[in-house]
Amino acid sequence: MSNEIGFRANSKLERLIGRELITNNIIAFFELIKNSYDAGANKVEIEFLNITDYKKNTDKKTEYYINSERVNQDTVVTNEDSKIIIRDNGNGMSFEEVNKFWMEIGVVHKEIVKELNVKSSSLNKMYRRVMNGEKGIGRFGTDKLGAKLILTAIDKEQTEKTIVLFDWDKYNDHSKLIQEVQHEYRVEKVDEETSGVCLEISNLRDNWTIKEIEDLKKQLKKFVSPFSQEVDQFSITINVNSIKEKVINDAFEFSKTFIDCEINEDGIFKYDITDKSHQEHNEITYGVPNFGPLNLKIIYMDKTAKAAFTKRTGISSREYGNIKVFRDNFRIFPYGEPENDWLGIDNKHAQAVFRSLGTRDIIGYVQISNLNNKGLNDATNRVGLVEDTKEFQSFKEFIWKCINLLQNYIFNRIKERAQKQGNIIDVKVKEGIGKANDFKNELIEVIKKEHLSQKSEKNIINLVQKNTEILKKDYDEVKKANLELSNQVKVFQRISGTEGMLYDLLHTLKNKTAILDAQLMGIRRQAKRNNIQVNDEAINRTLDSINNLITSALRKASSQRLMKKTYILSDIIKEAIDENINYSVNRLVNIQYNFKDNGQKVYCNKESIKIVFDNLFNNSFKALENTKNKLINIETYVNNEVIDILYSDNGKGIKDEDAPFIFNVSFTNTGGNGLGLSNCLDILKNHKGDISYVDIKEENYNTTFKITLPLSGGN
Repeated sequence: MSNEIGFRANSKLERLIGRELITNNIIAFFELIKNSYDAGANKVEIEFLNITDYKKNTDKKTEYYINSERVNQDTVVTNEDSKIIIRDNGNGMSFEEVNKFWMEIGVVHKEIVKELNVKSSSLNKMYRRVMNGEKGIGRFGTDKLGAKLILTAIDKEQTEKTIVLFDWDKYNDHSKLIQEVQHEYRVEKVDEETSGVCLEISNLRDNWTIKEIEDLKKQLKKFVSPFSQEVDQFSITINVNSIKEKVINDAFEFSKTFIDCEINEDGIFKYDITDKSHQEHNEITYGVPNFGPLNLKIIYMDKTAKAAFTKRTGISSREYGNIKVFRDNFRIFPYGEPENDWLGIDNKHAQAVFRSLGTRDIIGYVQISNLNNKGLNDATNRVGLVEDTKEFQSFKEFIWKCINLLQNYIFNRIKERAQKQGNIIDVKVKEGIGKANDFKNELIEVIKKEHLSQKSEKNIINLVQKNTEILKKDYDEVKKANLELSNQVKVFQRISGTEGMLYDLLHTLKNKTAILDAQLMGIRRQAKRNNIQVNDEAINRTLDSINNLITSALRKASSQRLMKKTYILSDIIKEAIDENINYSVNRLVNIQYNFKDNGQKVYCNKESIKIVFDNLFNNSFKALENTKNKLINIETYVNNEVIDILYSDNGKGIKDEDAPFIFNVSFTNTGGNGLGLSNCLDILKNHKGDISYVDIKEENYNTTFKITLPLSGGN
């Protein structure tokens, strides 16, 4: 074939890679700031212009005022005349560069030029800066923020100013190709004006509230990497109502217990664990990392650290998030956001609350590089990394190794201190009892020497002995409390073995009912011999009822000991629904199901899986007591080699602060015994599956659990 044809781009493309690809205003700001960084800027200033003047009072709690009148955080402060201005002092652009780079979508310039030399703003020296942007679409973040843009660029030589007027709504005319949409511009000569770029954005797309502007400030603090605090090299300032704030990520300066990790391209893994003044240094050979070299810091947040963090940042550590990822000093979203537990920290914490740390207990950050971490690439939509790669999975595994190192240190330290404190308490109790006895004997000797009347002497001695006994009793209580405290872990270890204990106990009860039955038979014979009428019908019914309950409990307690077979999962779920249907009808609960697994089979113990659903139904019935239209919904899906089951109800839901602990033994918010969900987790782990709480509030449901079970293969 000799003929050729090529792609054209419709004007709709601009919107696709602008407003629709850049998902929110925060991301738009980050993209534009990174462009300034890549242009060699030492500083970027963001200014909100022509907005309602509001003041912030933080003496007691955060309050906002407009003209001395207190207002809500949701008060809108922008209007049709409001503007957002982003200006930097970078290398700027000549008209030729604007036309060649800014006006070309997906320009490859930054793919070719990975680094540039940047001059420090206060020191007469140069340093290397790694470029962040590669996609060539970050500039369309201005369209996300506002419909109109005035671009003003002064070139590096400081001789030429280029001004371009953009009306992004022109691209709404989809009858045109993107290159047919034109924008006015002019070029002026300048004399010694500072190089850089100024973006003046107007006709704002959204009405900004006080809360959204304050949130932007907080997000910008999280945007700057704590690894790079050289504000001389690059600083961000936000200007609201002529009040300027420099953005510095100083949230971690107070931390006392943390781990610093570094792995190089050869796989040499170095880490330091710091605990106040104590520090441990270690170096091991990890193996060549396919994800490349990196730096990592994880900080343990005890009660004192959390209080200091909140005081420093104005937000709780929970609101801040967990382990964040930075590439060349800038955040990669959404990793480490409060709702983004990308490492599954809380899921592991829920399974071992006394041996692991949750997202409330640790915060931290990982630093990777555009140059050195070739296997960790940005996702196409600029949110996150490409995750379905070996490199990303190895990346997560390495971070978990670092978390485990810190966890082991923390829990060993706590154990040692607890043992030490326990020994101290024992010693002090013995000393206290000894001193009390010595004091009593000395006091009695003194009383006898004072030649008091026998009655007075007797009364005083009785009083001393009485109070000494009370004191000894108090010491005994302290000793008892200390013993209980030292046995906490052992108690929970015993709880984990309750299945076997319960099984043995039920067998004992069954044997006892057999003895009762035999005794009743003997009583009947004796009564018959003596012509005595005995009405034992009620006793027989009660005994039969007890036997049935014990038999059912034995079936459940021994279910995990039984053999596993291959079953159709949807059939098991239907059986569980049928067994609970009478109870649900009485409670006016509507149980719905939608099986999308096409009758797939799982290798399991059928009774165990039914117990999982029995526990979930039981919890739902309690949670739905005060709900009008009571709903339970079960859906199944095939996902690679597993079946996913989503179990939801519209009951009272689970509090955010309770979510990490719901799978712990003894935890309950429904008035139960706290064993149900823990038992579910044990059963599913025994089947190489899992159960987790999914924090989504969709449609009519407040609580959703995700259950996974491996497929057995075949229909």
